[in-house]
Amino acid sequence: MYPFRFKIILIIFVLLFAGIVVRLFQLQIIETDKYKGISKTRRIATYPLESVRGAIFDRHGRTLAMDQHTFDISVKYINLLYCSILHNNKTISRISEMEVHKKTEKSCLECHENYDAWLKKLSRLLNVSQAKLLDRANSAIEKVERLKQSMEKKYGRPIRIKEETEFYPIAPDVAWEKVIQIEIKQDDFPDIRITPRSRRVYPEHGLASHILGYISKLNEDEWKAHSNNWNNFILASSSAGNETSSLLYDGYAENDDIGRTGVEAQYEEYLHGLRGKRFEEIICKNTQIEKTVLERPPVPGNNLYLTIDSQIQAHAEKSLGTNRGAIIVMDPWTGEILAMASYPRFNPNTIDKDFGKLIRHPSKPFINRAVQSALPPGSIFKLITAAAALSSNCITPQTSFDCPGYTEYRNIIFRCWSSAGHGLVAIEDAIPYSCNVFFFETAKICSGDALYTWAKQFGIGGKTGIDLPHEKSGNMPKMATTASAMNVAIGQGALLATPLQLIRAYAAVANDGTLVQPHVLLKITNSRGETVRTFQSENKQKISIQPAIISILRLALQDVITRGTGKDKGLDIYKTAGKTGTAETGRHKDNHAWFVGYAPYDNPRYCFAILVEHTSGHGADVAVPIARELLSYLFPEMNEAS
Repeated sequence: MYPFRFKIILIIFVLLFAGIVVRLFQLQIIETDKYKGISKTRRIATYPLESVRGAIFDRHGRTLAMDQHTFDISVKYINLLYCSILHNNKTISRISEMEVHKKTEKSCLECHENYDAWLKKLSRLLNVSQAKLLDRANSAIEKVERLKQSMEKKYGRPIRIKEETEFYPIAPDVAWEKVIQIEIKQDDFPDIRITPRSRRVYPEHGLASHILGYISKLNEDEWKAHSNNWNNFILASSSAGNETSSLLYDGYAENDDIGRTGVEAQYEEYLHGLRGKRFEEIICKNTQIEKTVLERPPVPGNNLYLTIDSQIQAHAEKSLGTNRGAIIVMDPWTGEILAMASYPRFNPNTIDKDFGKLIRHPSKPFINRAVQSALPPGSIFKLITAAAALSSNCITPQTSFDCPGYTEYRNIIFRCWSSAGHGLVAIEDAIPYSCNVFFFETAKICSGDALYTWAKQFGIGGKTGIDLPHEKSGNMPKMATTASAMNVAIGQGALLATPLQLIRAYAAVANDGTLVQPHVLLKITNSRGETVRTFQSENKQKISIQPAIISILRLALQDVITRGTGKDKGLDIYKTAGKTGTAETGRHKDNHAWFVGYAPYDNPRYCFAILVEHTSGHGADVAVPIARELLSYLFPEMNEAS
């Protein structure tokens, strides 16, 4: 029984195998000329399908950046070529040397009279001069001809490159009404193609420009680098056994846009999306499309939701005005950045046009001063000096020093900002009145090592880890001498800090000793609205400071507003706690004015830092009024109550 079944199966297998052999013989031997002819006359061409870059929203869903569809008008290369020859009265050597041209006595206009029809029609439709359209055509021709010469030189024979069969943009950003006219009257516009394209738009113009950043085209070297990264990604996915269709996607194409600064750069891999591909069968003779073999639609980029409140951001920028500097508003408990204003700023919508002027401007508008201006903090640092001295038992809350307006160390006079002095001062008065002499004397008995160690605990001299590129770490110097420690104790000397570092340090006092990680990302969602990532803090630390010392510092910061350097400035109605600072630059009447604090002091909701660079005024006179205007917006209910 079983041998019989085996014979039946064997016969079926032999018949199937024989059928395959016969069919292969027919295709490869008998009909070889037929399919060889088809392969010579038809090709599979691939075309990239542009992806849409992800949008950027504020914490309430207001749009800050988005891709907007626009249209380019493109013309077939052969039309550009012969139109240029006809109108520029000069030919290309490879064309003039062709046998067909040598044998004819006709002029170019007689042979190619319809190849320049597009020029007149588009000029009339778009109200653009023919000269301008020709300039764009000539740019495309030069690029293609240069590439063709290079390829022919490489292979030593005439070669037709694919760039000769493509369409090239002649008119960018064409209005929809004009596009409709071309689509309706396609017979009147032969060899003209409408090419849809995405254009990055920032609806609020310059609002939060340093946070958002801007995009620009990849150069050739960057494109090669990104292409290699994409290839490595595909290889890694393959080796990991991932069943993905990555090979059907393109990571980046030449001249693609890429984020340069801000979150556009920081989250480029999420925003960019994946380009799709279209596989078309074309007839080689006239490059006519026979059919679409396969089309893989592009995958749009993910959307970013930021911690920024666009209304607070707008008011922060209004409060800062035209003062060169920065304002930060942060949640002291989570590290979420609610506003980050920096002036001067730029408009990312016009970056292509303005870049050359902006990059050379002496005010350096591309610098995000909130995270990149590393400057001496002045008296803002005295809070950290106090924390270090109290925690190291160099002083106690009862320790007092007499301030006659100056102190002396090794024949060097160190002066207080008040020439009349402050009299006998303890820590409870030293911070509110910002007495330099108290902190000079503290530095004499407290080692520079202790000050350095505690400043590092508060994050001074190190990056905060914010998710924005190009953050500066500042400088917390090691103090080899008592004199250098005395200078650092009042926020001068070699000490440099950014507004972001200082707001983080003050937030640690407001939230009872936690050094939070500032961040601008709230969440990332895909095109279906599904959350693919939320921000996870990787740099949250607990400072080893006693609660009693934090209470002393918090009470002293409240007193700055009620009876100290911030008195009678209108901040008391907002229950503000903070510290004024004036950092000298070494030039006459040139200071950096600071004010850093939080409100309300009994249940902090907002922590803020205000910096005005290179001003003749002081922190109390320049930065505090800006803080008042900012707080009046943050606490409208307190305005009404007052």
